[in-house]
Amino acid sequence: MPGDKKRDKFRDENERLRRENEELIRENERLKKEKGRIEREFEEYRMRHPETVGVKDGKPYAIKTNVKSSSPKRPGARKGHMPFFRKLPEFFDEVVAVPVSVCPCCGGSNISAKVQELRTRLVEDFAVCKPVVTKYEIERRYCRDCKKLVEMPVTRALPKARLGLRFMLLVVYLKIGLRMPVNSISQLLAETFGFKVSEGEICLILEQMAKAFGPYYDQLVQDIRNAPARGMDETSWRINGENKWLWVFITKGEALYKIASSRGHEVPLDVLGKDTKGVDIHDRHKAYNTLAKKTGKRPQQDCWSHLICNAKELAQFYGTEGAHIHKTLQRTYQKALTFDHNGTDEDIKKLYNDMKAALTQEPYKSHKCWKFVENLLKEEDKLFQFVKNPEVEATNNRAERALRHSVIARKISGGNKTPKGARIYETLTSVYHTLKLRYQTLLKDGPQILQNLKPTTSRLEEPTRPLLTSHG
Repeated sequence: MPGDKKRDKFRDENERLRRENEELIRENERLKKEKGRIEREFEEYRMRHPETVGVKDGKPYAIKTNVKSSSPKRPGARKGHMPFFRKLPEFFDEVVAVPVSVCPCCGGSNISAKVQELRTRLVEDFAVCKPVVTKYEIERRYCRDCKKLVEMPVTRALPKARLGLRFMLLVVYLKIGLRMPVNSISQLLAETFGFKVSEGEICLILEQMAKAFGPYYDQLVQDIRNAPARGMDETSWRINGENKWLWVFITKGEALYKIASSRGHEVPLDVLGKDTKGVDIHDRHKAYNTLAKKTGKRPQQDCWSHLICNAKELAQFYGTEGAHIHKTLQRTYQKALTFDHNGTDEDIKKLYNDMKAALTQEPYKSHKCWKFVENLLKEEDKLFQFVKNPEVEATNNRAERALRHSVIARKISGGNKTPKGARIYETLTSVYHTLKLRYQTLLKDGPQILQNLKPTTSRLEEPTRPLLTSHG
């Protein structure tokens, strides 16, 4: 019947439209979920990239907002603050008379012949510097035992060096300690001390000093290995425009720097060796987990500053769950500090159990929060070494601060041009910062240190040895 066919046609059309409607509803639900996900990601991105950050030529830069204090403070020291005066010298080198022949006010010469009052004033300055040339008349005599002519060494200069030891140490201080560019060092030496030294000669001086301090650097490696605890960290570095890594290994009395092509565990493994004792303090970089496995599970200490900062970020992006983790870690850390490195294994166990109970009392809706807690609880033996060991610090701040000096130097110079220059930098930087930790200086203590070193094969005379790569 024509009516039945028409009815069947409408029924099929209705069924098709129903299926299409259901499909559109499912697609709408999917798009809503996708929209929600994108909005959450955008909100997180917006919080991580505030309006004070811009991009120019593909590089981010910070835009400082205009901030004017509502209650500006008066410049200078606060009321009641004890004044500081430069200490007057106890001795003086010269006496200069300042007579009055004419009046400095009116220019008249009607001046009394009698001195009514005598005022003294001490002025400190440095003398006009000029190079001092020393001629050494070196005796050479025949030694019947050695069967050759012998002579005594000149201790105020390196072998075959035309410039004195103090001058060369000053160049190292200007380049490493003050982070001055080579051309600026050349200008300063010429204008202040009267030394005309080319930029190439300054580079040669740095190379000579690095060779001379080679045994000192090698001893630092042994001291770091023998230390009861050591902090370590790394930052990016550049060699002729290529990305490298600058590592630091630091104790309370030694600082060792190493430039390598890798950020992996191979670098600390090469520097420290497999059988080194003591505790490694670090920022939880995954390379240190591999290092612990390669060294027979050497004791590790995670940096609590990094832990709390990571938890603070969770609180910023994941609401009450992140805030709970942040407060729990802060509370645990403050409680751990009260033991003042005199805690016991039982104290550590209780600290960990209390922290675990607080962190796992309720399930987490956020995957990030749950994953953070899960990974943290796996590191039970890496969290509280500082509680019972006075040599172990709770944070990696010492290593972080040790890198700050080189980070500024990298912004000024851009790194090194050659692998040889990188070895010179890591050697001299290690010497400079180690002396600072030991309350010594290059200019004062450097000459005596160099005189006591026994010459060995220089690290700079190994052209076939490349920078350590990720393949070891």
